[in-house]
Amino acid sequence: MEHTPEEEERIKAIQRYLEGEREADIYRSVERSKGWFNKWLGRYKTGRKGWYKDLPKRARVIPHKTSERIEQIVVNIRKALMDGTEDSTKYSRVGAEAIQFHMEELGYKSSEIPSLSTIKRIIKRNKLKANKRERYKRIHSKGRHTILNPKYIGELHQMDYVGPRHIKGYGPINSIHLKDVVGRQVAGQQYNEKSMDNVMDFLMSYWKQCPIPKYLQVDNGMCFAGDYKHPKSFSRFVRLALYVGIEVVFIAPSRPWMNGTIEEFNKGFDKRFWQKELFTDLNDIRKKSVIFFEKENKFNAWKLRNEKLKVVDPKRMLPGDFTIAVDRLPLVTGKIHFIRRADSRGKISVLNEYFDVGREYTGEYVWATIETMKQTLMVYYKDENLVVKEIKRFGYEIGETVHNRKDPIFGSGL
Repeated sequence: MEHTPEEEERIKAIQRYLEGEREADIYRSVERSKGWFNKWLGRYKTGRKGWYKDLPKRARVIPHKTSERIEQIVVNIRKALMDGTEDSTKYSRVGAEAIQFHMEELGYKSSEIPSLSTIKRIIKRNKLKANKRERYKRIHSKGRHTILNPKYIGELHQMDYVGPRHIKGYGPINSIHLKDVVGRQVAGQQYNEKSMDNVMDFLMSYWKQCPIPKYLQVDNGMCFAGDYKHPKSFSRFVRLALYVGIEVVFIAPSRPWMNGTIEEFNKGFDKRFWQKELFTDLNDIRKKSVIFFEKENKFNAWKLRNEKLKVVDPKRMLPGDFTIAVDRLPLVTGKIHFIRRADSRGKISVLNEYFDVGREYTGEYVWATIETMKQTLMVYYKDENLVVKEIKRFGYEIGETVHNRKDPIFGSGL
């Protein structure tokens, strides 16, 4: 039986393999790839007669070709979302998931709604692609900077201050944003000034309406960290968080990607809200931002509709009549965490003090925890196997009374 040149090549390659020749030497000598060799070796091992022959080509079948009607609906929704001038599309996302969401909102059956991949093909075919998403620079140790692994709604919130932005003829506007990392729900408020007082005003109002998280993660801005000069200076923001039972997490300085959840939301706020609207003053932007947050939360809840997520238990909220003198906040028992990168000397800076964690950790991220009642600073490191170990422990004399949670100051039942 005569074979084609291609079939001869395949047969001889497998014969050489059976005679003990190295795979790499075989496929390189015939200028073929490793994938080509593995394909024909696999065919040989099936034991089928004629394993070296090409399989007959099947006719190309498109089992579920999208109807012209549905394709036009996808195109129309995409255009409406990109335009964003109608009440139903204002501030909306424009991607494939957003199109599915809006089709469902319009009453289309699930059987009529195309898959994400189909919608993306329709978008590309109709030349309706938007700009590519901006992504953070790849950091190889990203997964090792934190020891947290939140799995519950209400376990970890990220918060950030955006601004100042300027309203023409009015002045500066700053916006506080908060987002649940697991539950994806967002909240925010706008203020004229970027201050710690406004942060606490926002949080106390929010905690009367929504559950208090276990962790609250922020950057090292003065609105959160406070004093940049004096050692062991606990800001009023930190004291308030400890008072209500929150563990604050400060990300490493100048590393916004560590707060990626809220940073991604900030981009959407800027692109789909700030740049698309005209505002007259503070009250105007506050009214309009409520609509933006509501739409964002509705869409995020829809995205998680099939997830079986659990909520942190017990759920804690501030009483509606809760008040506290924010200028005279006591220091209470709790934990404060810091993600820090060891410098060339193997040292990290925590609340304006340096601590030696060892030169072997130079350039690595470590996790430092202050326990106020024990007055200790513990430093942890997550290695390449994702194993967390304590690497250092320091005494941390605070120099003021630390109240435990049985003190009368907790009369509100927090």
